[in-house]
Amino acid sequence: MRLPDVLLMRPYFREVVWGGRRLQERYGKDLPAGKPIGESFEVSACRGQESAVANGPLAGWSLSRLASTFGEELVGPRAWERYGGEFPLLIKLLDARDDLSIQVHPDDAYARSRGLGRWGKAEAWFVLHSEGGRIAHGLQEGVDRKELEEAIGAGRVEEAVEFFAVEPGEVVVSPPGTVHALCRGVMVYEVQQPSDLTFRLFDYHRLGLDGKPRELHVAQALEVIDFAARLPGPVPWHQLPEAQDDRAVLVENEHFRLNLYGPQGDRVEHGAGDSFLALTLLRGRAQVQGRQEAQQLGPGDTVLVPVHREFRLIRQGEALLEYLIASMDLPL
Repeated sequence: MRLPDVLLMRPYFREVVWGGRRLQERYGKDLPAGKPIGESFEVSACRGQESAVANGPLAGWSLSRLASTFGEELVGPRAWERYGGEFPLLIKLLDARDDLSIQVHPDDAYARSRGLGRWGKAEAWFVLHSEGGRIAHGLQEGVDRKELEEAIGAGRVEEAVEFFAVEPGEVVVSPPGTVHALCRGVMVYEVQQPSDLTFRLFDYHRLGLDGKPRELHVAQALEVIDFAARLPGPVPWHQLPEAQDDRAVLVENEHFRLNLYGPQGDRVEHGAGDSFLALTLLRGRAQVQGRQEAQQLGPGDTVLVPVHREFRLIRQGEALLEYLIASMDLPL
């Protein structure tokens, strides 16, 4: 069976207490009626939360089935070897109608040592919309473990955390061990390791969808927080090193690479090298063409392109294109 050059993905929608309906309003997502949806899993092989091929000869195939069937032909030899036959990235769109919990994610070593899976969770956000919103990112200067424990005991966690106002087009990078939270009124694109391990420090005494208090993981969170980290807050993409008028490398680390493109012309060509590509259209409409396949894309749509495949985007209509490409195309 032939692996197509371009695979349009059908997301999994996650109902959460802090979610809303803006993924449908802004990106045309076909959300289940009447439910607060906070996450659209655009590219996901997480068990029970998988995205799938939307159309074509492989329509209905889950991402894990794609990966297990095509292996290196889909993801590339380096990623296939490093991730041991698992798809190596998780990509989401998030809509925070309410504040998310103040939380932290572990690294690979902690996850494995506690039998919680193979992967920790490094992640990055690209801010899509913000209605005067903010994020939590890192601890206030000088807050150590003892002070944070005291703040937790006194119900003053928010006073120990650094908050930043955010605007569309800003980039936020959160290595494992970073205390953080997405707050109400903000929508982001998120790329991360293929893990959903989250340790909640504080959740505003909120009830979950089942009407019960949501679980906290204070002891585990305190074990994994990097108290020495001093990370930059949100950074506008055009202020990043080597950013150009129509493109920028937003993130490049040991786990993933994320690029932003905003071409001025009607047609642009790309090629996947030794890594697959995941392209998410943010603005405009386009046809993406492989050698034999073509897909129509609107804002919020995501396509997966296997390794060593070339494709072109052809603008449809007057609106200029803006899109993100995530990959494992990392420095050796």
